[in-house]
Amino acid sequence: MAENLDYWHRQSIKKLFNVDLLPPEQRRFAGKVLIIGGNKAAFFAVASGLEAAKRFGAGEVRALLPDVLRNQVPSTPEIYFAESEKSGGFGRAALVEMLRQAEWSDAIILIGDSGKNAETSVVFTEFMDKCQKPIFVTRDAIEAVTPSAMDWAMRDYETGLLLTLPQLQKMLRTMYYPKVITLSMPTNQLVETLHKFTLSYSLSVATYHNGLIVIAQNGEVVTQEISETGWTPISLWTGVLLTQAVVARIWNTETPFYKVLAAKI
Repeated sequence: MAENLDYWHRQSIKKLFNVDLLPPEQRRFAGKVLIIGGNKAAFFAVASGLEAAKRFGAGEVRALLPDVLRNQVPSTPEIYFAESEKSGGFGRAALVEMLRQAEWSDAIILIGDSGKNAETSVVFTEFMDKCQKPIFVTRDAIEAVTPSAMDWAMRDYETGLLLTLPQLQKMLRTMYYPKVITLSMPTNQLVETLHKFTLSYSLSVATYHNGLIVIAQNGEVVTQEISETGWTPISLWTGVLLTQAVVARIWNTETPFYKVLAAKI
């Protein structure tokens, strides 16, 4: 039975993996994080991620927003802007600035509040194809990149996803993956599906189902009751957890991301 297989790691309050969650003493070794997101109607996730990265100990952090927000956010050295399209999301011309900022960073978070428009989806797709750095995606940025999942799922650089079960369901369907995700499926079936999926694709995937946080990478799956963590089914999706885990990932470069995320929840 799947419950007895060695790829399923059940974590309790005591963490399974020894991961350093304290920042390096010297800030220059603490990493550079780029947070991309926002549209003319929303930038809460970007602001939350920016503050979370700084509080958690990132060496440097920058945020990249559509320039339609230029007059709506405080003018600070860590906030940058790229060209927006008519509906207020990132436009095609934003790709140049995204790639320029990515060169500066150690890791990038597509943190959401991106809005729903085709042009932003296209620029995110091109960014994931051309960017040669680790990229982590959450919130509605997942929906922006889902149509092109078959293109970026095999990229040569680390890619991590924190997504809801309906988002995961849609993504696997878009990729013509032979196993179907359902909202009512038993936990052991979800674990087995993510085990096989992450053996096929070099992605780390984290989601929430049946009261459990579920994390998978390289065929390994970790589950933990959310009630045993400091997170809730709402706070999981603010972008803060993913931001903190990405910052810690930079300090633990030899540690698979699923272990870093499991240590952080």
